[in-house]
Amino acid sequence: MRFKHIRRHTQITILRFLQRIDLPEDFYMLFLAGLIGIFAGLGAYVLNLLIDFFRYVFFDKIYSLSSFTITSYILLALFPAIGGLIVGLVIHLFSRESRGHGVPSVIESIANRAGYIRPRVTMITSFTASATIGTGGSAGKEGPIVQIGAAIGSTVGQLFNVSAERLKVLLGAGAGAGLAAVFNAPVTGVLFALEVLLADFSINAFTPIIFATVISTTISHYLIGSSPVLYVPIYFLESVYEYPLYILMGIVGGIMAVLFTRMLYATDDLFNKYPGIPDYIKPAIGGLLVGIIAIFFPEVYGFDDQAIHNALLERTAVWVLLLLTVLKMVATSLSLGSGGSGGLFIPSLFVGATFGAFFGSVMNILFPQITASPGAYALVGMGIMVAGTTHATLSALMLIFEVTSNYQIILPLMLGTIIATITSRLIMRENIYTMKIALSGEYIFKGRNMTLLQSIPIRKHIQKQFDRISENSSFHAILQMLRKSDHATFPVMTPDDKLAGLISLNNIRSYMFEEDLYPLLIAKDIMQEEFITVHPGQSLADVLRLFDLTDAELLPVTEKSRNRNLIGVIYRDELMRWYRKAPLLESKKAY
Repeated sequence: MRFKHIRRHTQITILRFLQRIDLPEDFYMLFLAGLIGIFAGLGAYVLNLLIDFFRYVFFDKIYSLSSFTITSYILLALFPAIGGLIVGLVIHLFSRESRGHGVPSVIESIANRAGYIRPRVTMITSFTASATIGTGGSAGKEGPIVQIGAAIGSTVGQLFNVSAERLKVLLGAGAGAGLAAVFNAPVTGVLFALEVLLADFSINAFTPIIFATVISTTISHYLIGSSPVLYVPIYFLESVYEYPLYILMGIVGGIMAVLFTRMLYATDDLFNKYPGIPDYIKPAIGGLLVGIIAIFFPEVYGFDDQAIHNALLERTAVWVLLLLTVLKMVATSLSLGSGGSGGLFIPSLFVGATFGAFFGSVMNILFPQITASPGAYALVGMGIMVAGTTHATLSALMLIFEVTSNYQIILPLMLGTIIATITSRLIMRENIYTMKIALSGEYIFKGRNMTLLQSIPIRKHIQKQFDRISENSSFHAILQMLRKSDHATFPVMTPDDKLAGLISLNNIRSYMFEEDLYPLLIAKDIMQEEFITVHPGQSLADVLRLFDLTDAELLPVTEKSRNRNLIGVIYRDELMRWYRKAPLLESKKAY
């Protein structure tokens, strides 16, 4: 109680200070975003330190004592298993949200809990992800830092008691800021938060996320460095005849992305089929299998990006590229499907680079006169695999540009990523993040729990009292209605009270400056006669999809068999205001 009083007092003090110095009201959100950016930048730094610590202890200290005997091979297999055991115990005892690749739990918290994440997730995910990656587990930093940053954003929002809508934005700001700091990719961080997590490109979401990523990336530059994650030569499009080859690679890459996603969740399902094995042991089993692979192909270790560099620099044999592509997908599925903690960006970049270099090498053999070097295909392949797995074309494009600082091959990269996204979406509706939620029986779309909304009929959201216009109303009467009403769309009714059409501001805009026509016009002349209606038996999911499709402000609710018998209307704004609170009011899940 004392803590809540202090928190509320701090919030009021800050608000009064901002009011006193006469700053815009949006500055409050920027202030909170700045705090989140600071903590997210520090969180990225701590995550790097912890990964380096685990790697130093296991691979630099313990491994050096083995004197390269048979014991050294045993240790290479055991290190990921030990890391898996540590992770399994910590997750079992403290926080199940830290299991797996992190991003699905963030998306689920936005859809079902209005952005609420327990503060402890920050510390626990930092530790479990570091233990997984630092001991050799095949995973990346993206999932953990998104979850860590999201937890930071959610915690700051909870401390300052912001609304549910603002809490989601702050969560996105933390996630984007963390991703930007780890990859030195601020634009990718912003796009990932908006495109993958929030599915919201409004200015209210855009501004705080940009501010948080600027702050976190600045801190990361100071503490970690500002160099690109990958150093690559400058590649160019060799010939316009390469475009069909990049289209083909996009199609094949999209199929591979689907296979990677299904392999990951098939492995997860396989480990879940054995309830007799304690959950905290499963990550150790997965880690042991990864370690066995790593004895022969140490490139699959999560902290090792040398294989990506080798693919980009064309230093790997063709058959090894294909083998590494398959083994990396297997190793990542084992590490994360068994319950380890880590992300999927780096594994996707790895798989994309080796697949792309293999594809480019084959094309070089078949069409030596018109194709660029395999390194160019490796670069495009990284974007293809990230786009195919995440269905986030913009984020994938920008990630490749920012981690390589190579903008010369932009057209093939744009073409390949778009084709890969389309291909993977045609085969599988879910991406690698939302698939986890879908397998639990829920469908998340644009940050909405569509499964929950599908179960809720629209009856209680129908407005029975609303402004309406007679089809014989004069143009002056319509303008008067627009001036007085809070809405800009109205049903047009016949004299016998049947629905004749709709009139909106868009319908009358072209007549507003033709004052000579005012006396001649009535509602019937300018109304929209073709329109979409809904009936009371439909669900909120159906209505929200129709609002997205039509961009309408209002949908008439009519009898199912008689679409001219008007029952009421549903307003988009009022429904969305309700929906922002829905995860807290309607969710059937206990947190």
